[in-house]
Amino acid sequence: MLDNTLASLRQKLWKKRLPLLVTQDARTGNPYNYYSVHLVDVDHYRYQLLDFHDDTVVIARWDYDTCSYKEKRRISLSGLDEMQPEIIHHRKYGPVRFNGIIGFSFHYRTRLKYLKTLISRGKGTLVSTFVGNKELKSRDRISLLNLLVNEYIQQRPSKLNTGVTVDEVIELLYGKLWYRHIRNEEFRRKVTLLLKSLVITEDLTQKDDRYFVQPKSIATIVDYEKEERRTLQQMKMQRNIVRLMLVITAATLLITLALLALAGVVDLHKIWHFIINLKPLRVLLKLV
Repeated sequence: MLDNTLASLRQKLWKKRLPLLVTQDARTGNPYNYYSVHLVDVDHYRYQLLDFHDDTVVIARWDYDTCSYKEKRRISLSGLDEMQPEIIHHRKYGPVRFNGIIGFSFHYRTRLKYLKTLISRGKGTLVSTFVGNKELKSRDRISLLNLLVNEYIQQRPSKLNTGVTVDEVIELLYGKLWYRHIRNEEFRRKVTLLLKSLVITEDLTQKDDRYFVQPKSIATIVDYEKEERRTLQQMKMQRNIVRLMLVITAATLLITLALLALAGVVDLHKIWHFIINLKPLRVLLKLV
C-alpha cells in the first residue's frame, strides 16, 4: 500500500517537474543555471533525459563504443519511476545533486539544500582567504581524491566509466557547460596539476588520457583525516590553555586586590566606582 502511494506521488512529481527539467537543460547554453537528469535501469544501462510529451518521456542510452548518448527510447512515467534517477542542478557555485524526484521537489520549493551548498562554498572561500597557500593546495588535492573515490564507490547514474578524463573531472566539479565559464582555462590547469600530483603519489594511475582510483587512495585519505583531527585537537587544547591562563590571571588579580583591601592599601569601593564609570563598560552593562 505504502509503495503504491509513494510510486503515485513520484509520478505526479515527475509530471510536474519534467517540463522544467527539459526546457532548462544544457541546450539552453547557460553554464550557470541548467539541469541534467541521468537514469539507470535494472540491467545497469545508463540513460539521459531528453524530452517529455504527454506523459511520454524520451531518453537516450549511453553507448560505450562511441562514447555518446544514442538509441532514443520512449517510456511512460511509470517506466521512468522504475529507474534509479540522479537530478543535477548546475549552478554558478557548483552542481547540486538529488537522488530522487521527491528530494528534488522538496528542496526546489524550500531551497534548503541550495542554501546548505552555498554556505559550504562560502565557508570554503572564507577558509581559503585565511589559510596558507600550501595547506589550501593540500585541501584541494584531498577534496579531489575524495570526490573520485566516492564517484567510484557510489557509481552514480551520471558516472559512465570507472576511469575519468580531465574534462570529466571538471564536469563533475563545474558542470557540463564548464567550457563556457569565464575561468574555464583556470579550471583545466588546476585539475590537471592535481591529477598529475595524485599519479606521482600512486593514489591514481594513468592509462592514456584516463585516470583510475587505486587502493592506496583510501590510506591517503585516512592519514589526512587523522592529521586533520590531530591538528584540531591541538588547536582546541591551545584555546583551553589560553582560557585557563585568563581565569588564573583574573583570579590572581582578584585575590591580590582583596588582600590589599584587607591591609587598607586600596579602597575596593573606589576602584569599583571607577570601573563602572568607564563609558564602554557602562554601555555593556546597560546592554546586559
